[in-house]
Amino acid sequence: MRKIGGGACGGVLCGDLHSIDYERLQSLNPTHVLMDFGNTPKTVVDALDALELPLLSVEMTDPQQNFDLYSLFGAVFSVPMAADTLSRRFEAALARVTMAMRNKTRQRVLYLAQKDPYQTVAKSSYGAALLDLAQLELIGAPETASEMEDGGALAMTESLLLSVNKILFNGSSVKFKRADIKAFAEEFGVPRSKLVRLDNDPNMQFGVRAIDSMDRLIALREKTDA
Repeated sequence: MRKIGGGACGGVLCGDLHSIDYERLQSLNPTHVLMDFGNTPKTVVDALDALELPLLSVEMTDPQQNFDLYSLFGAVFSVPMAADTLSRRFEAALARVTMAMRNKTRQRVLYLAQKDPYQTVAKSSYGAALLDLAQLELIGAPETASEMEDGGALAMTESLLLSVNKILFNGSSVKFKRADIKAFAEEFGVPRSKLVRLDNDPNMQFGVRAIDSMDRLIALREKTDA
């Protein structure tokens, strides 16, 4: 199976979700293109549809859905043993997170998914559920995406910034560069020690990526505890 950037199972990358090389993608003649419908911009959906590519659409809202996703892979590609291996690896990874968090107390965090304007994600999103595994509670986030006002713009008020233990930034290179985080600290007078740039975009860590993301969650929690 081949995939686009932002997808979640093994394959060929064709750029980040927001900068897809459509010509290269089409030249690969993929058997399927995995797409998380709820987190894929409409412009990307329309572009893929125009290319008449074979889309395999899923909507991920909880890490536990990865077990169903692996089963789907096994059925679609007739590789039940490989799907079972993924499930067992993910189950073991989940167990490591659970063990690592057994004595942790919940921390309040502000997660910034993008800038211009600053936006977070809904508590019902996959990314929020993933961070919840590390006992990280999103502050300033609506329950659902439909509740976001003004297109999801988040006001950086003093009370909001003081109410959280850490401020997390989307690790996608097209979202926040290190210079952006430095500028944020200077603009809002927030200590750099309170700011943490993630290694990835939590909403995109499903499928095979979900397995390695469990160990990254443990490392992230160590950073937020510091």
